Amino acid sequence: MLPTHPPAPDLATRYREAGHWLDRTVGSHLADLRQRRPGGVAVVDGDRRFTFAEVDRAATRLAAALHEDGVAAGDVVSFQLPNSAEAVIAYQAVMKLGAVANPIVPIYRGRELRFILRQARSRAVLIPGTYRGFDYPAMYADLLDDLPDLRRVVVVDEGSPTQSDRFTTWSALIDGASPDAAAIVGALPEPDPDDVCLLLYTSGTTADPKGALHTHNSLVFENNSMIQLFDLGENDVIFNPSPVTHVTGVNCALTLPFVLGIPVVLQGVWEPFEALDRITATRASFMIFSTPFLQGLLDAAESTDRQTPSIRYIVCGGADIPDELTRRATRRLGTVTRMYGATEGPSVTCGTLADTEDVRLRSDGRILDPTEVIVVDGSGNTAGTDVVGEVLWRGPDTFLGYLDPALNDAAFTADGYFRTGDLARFDGAGAIHIEGRIKDIINRSGEKISTHEVENLLSEHPAVAEVAVVAGPDPTTGERGCAFVVTTDSETLTLDDVRRFLTAHEVATQKIPESIFVVDSLPKTASGKIQKFALRDWTQDRNTIPQQMAGVSVRASYER
Repeated sequence: MLPTHPPAPDLATRYREAGHWLDRTVGSHLADLRQRRPGGVAVVDGDRRFTFAEVDRAATRLAAALHEDGVAAGDVVSFQLPNSAEAVIAYQAVMKLGAVANPIVPIYRGRELRFILRQARSRAVLIPGTYRGFDYPAMYADLLDDLPDLRRVVVVDEGSPTQSDRFTTWSALIDGASPDAAAIVGALPEPDPDDVCLLLYTSGTTADPKGALHTHNSLVFENNSMIQLFDLGENDVIFNPSPVTHVTGVNCALTLPFVLGIPVVLQGVWEPFEALDRITATRASFMIFSTPFLQGLLDAAESTDRQTPSIRYIVCGGADIPDELTRRATRRLGTVTRMYGATEGPSVTCGTLADTEDVRLRSDGRILDPTEVIVVDGSGNTAGTDVVGEVLWRGPDTFLGYLDPALNDAAFTADGYFRTGDLARFDGAGAIHIEGRIKDIINRSGEKISTHEVENLLSEHPAVAEVAVVAGPDPTTGERGCAFVVTTDSETLTLDDVRRFLTAHEVATQKIPESIFVVDSLPKTASGKIQKFALRDWTQDRNTIPQQMAGVSVRASYER
């Protein structure tokens, strides 16, 4: 059983008595749809269509095969898959087993995977063969010696070579299982709705990812709350380009379609014009994604002068959103609203059509009842209107805690509020405005990147004497990594040098800085602490040199 940080007993009782926790498992919804809407379209994946009955049959066969291969209730099953029908089926199979789904973003490489799979003690992992030109089986072959708990690597793509007897293919695993899959799965005990069913790693604010634990109750509540908040019904169609291995994709692609019984349209590789075509062809009406997706879709619609009358809501979050972008997108695409949340609590504040345009487009929304949100000042007292402080929240969709229990005491208050590390203020209308982060991270297209990790690795480069990495503005991704480097013996360090060095250390591409500034020295306090805020300010306006940067010369710059 995975360790947890359970909510205070009075909170659990309150959520049940109020009907927020329904004590239903995630997998029970597909079981109902198998009877109620067997022929209804569940997943649209390019030219492929899968009904609810077909997803159920495929998930049952995969669950039986994994069970016969040694996966038991409570075991962790990881999958590092792109947006595809196979990812949906894998998730539903894990729910049937009473196991724990562990989606891993496809961009992660050896460094991150060793940490996650070892800490989670994953029993099986499902991977693509080649995705976006990268050979996943070859990478996993190099990892196996470090992962004694990993019994099976399942390669989804047919024809992919297997590297050892711990590898198999999707079809070989299923074909080798007992033909009576339904009986095998039907005999398994029903999970407890309070059991952990999702282990989702946040790329967070520390060098190592943090594994957040969600239960059936927290996930089912989260998705039912979206149905109520946006008045979703049987005529809606979800469009999901967000990775199914992020919390947004877990909800919108893997869970919500089955809670409500409506289709999800997947897009595996983001391409704005293709997204526009898919939305139009399927009459997609609801979607949640981050700023780069919204910008790309808007640009495609404006450049082709196309309308999207089917869109009822575009919910945008995960990265800073310019007010002008939300205004233009609402005018062209459909109602856009901003949402604030995290892996640890997916939807905390949001605006809807019931709110004013100012709330929807120029704030991060109102508190979503019954979630409780407070902003506290440096003394821990509730901050007044328009006073910036740290955001704390608790609610029925708040995670149980991190897989590493040592992280939980610092993450929660004694009365169950999650300390987010985000800075915000409430305005006079009760809308929240996210102002920044206490934690030193780069928010690249919603992907949180630890500057500390990148600094530690770059400091090992023989040409680096000192380094500081900060977030700088980027017109496409919102933020980019900017590395300020003092080199040894007046050596230079180019962007290509940094890319080669970090790639050799098996770092995900998104973590590699996109701007390198070679400087004579770094701005510091009298005690020697690097003044990162001065570096951040300089990246915002390079024509204005903050006083703290005075005397610091940028000798060379290399940028993508």
